[in-house]
Amino acid sequence: MFFNPTKYLLYSLIVILGISVSYVALSSAEEKAAESIFKYKKELSITDTQEKNLRDILTKLQNYLAERATELDRYRAELNKMIVDKADLNMIKAKLRTVARIQADATFEDIASVRAIENELTPAQMSKWRGMQEEFRKKLQQTQASAPEQKGVVR
Repeated sequence: MFFNPTKYLLYSLIVILGISVSYVALSSAEEKAAESIFKYKKELSITDTQEKNLRDILTKLQNYLAERATELDRYRAELNKMIVDKADLNMIKAKLRTVARIQADATFEDIASVRAIENELTPAQMSKWRGMQEEFRKKLQQTQASAPEQKGVVR
């Protein structure tokens, strides 16, 4: 069996693209979920001070993630060039570790932000918010179950 550099390059780019897409999708989903809590300010009895603090937490997270996304784009471009140029495998491995570290740091900041949000809300508000989220998930699952074409099933 011989080494096919084109197939290797294509596979590497697909893996890297998959990581990028999942990271962007996660960030977009978080932004939508975070914004939705403000739509229920009255129902959750969120005070103006709490709203300001929640927005500060989310703004800080979004700015951090935007910075990391820019950084990741740069490292991924470098990684792609290294793969194409057939750079030393140890250098490629080091670059992959850098990308993984940035992704891990971004995930940690997301978790820390969730905890900061949980600390900002009272236990009663958190309980009510979790209940509202659960109801939303149930409705979403029911909608998807009744409309299989939305899940990619073609009739």
